[in-house]
Amino acid sequence: MLAETAPQNPDGLFRQGLDALERKHYQQAIKLIQEAMEQDRLDATGKGPRMRYLSYLGLALNLSQGRSEEGLKLCEQAAKREFFDADLFCNLGIVYLRNRQKRQAFDAFRKGLALKPKHARIREELARLERRDPPVFPGLGRTHFLNYYLGLLRRRLRVLTNRDPSLNE
Repeated sequence: MLAETAPQNPDGLFRQGLDALERKHYQQAIKLIQEAMEQDRLDATGKGPRMRYLSYLGLALNLSQGRSEEGLKLCEQAAKREFFDADLFCNLGIVYLRNRQKRQAFDAFRKGLALKPKHARIREELARLERRDPPVFPGLGRTHFLNYYLGLLRRRLRVLTNRDPSLNE
């Protein structure tokens, strides 16, 4: 799938990598994005890698390997360097979610929305993140032990009976 005979331009390889990422062919996406970064490095006399490439490479690594520390570091580095790109914060938020860091994910999504308020993917992820059932006993606090444990029981019963709305995605 990778063109070994003729070198391609970095943007073309990157777009192919994004297509592979959307099709959930993570290993292919990783190879294409890495090749795009290498071509970009060869073309761009002394400049560092494009942060967009780095961010999507981190996302692909994280999606392919599960909770990947390397993918997280790449996304964090890209978002720190190019803090004006909402897509990088979206990728960072997704990686945080996959690493079970909801608070950091929420912050990354909020920063991305501040840059681009109508960013569709960030809005989707925030809607998924903010989805919470009401407490079992509304008069008690959300952290009250009855609400906590009965909420866990309610969640497990939904999963067992396949009536969990998050399973339909």
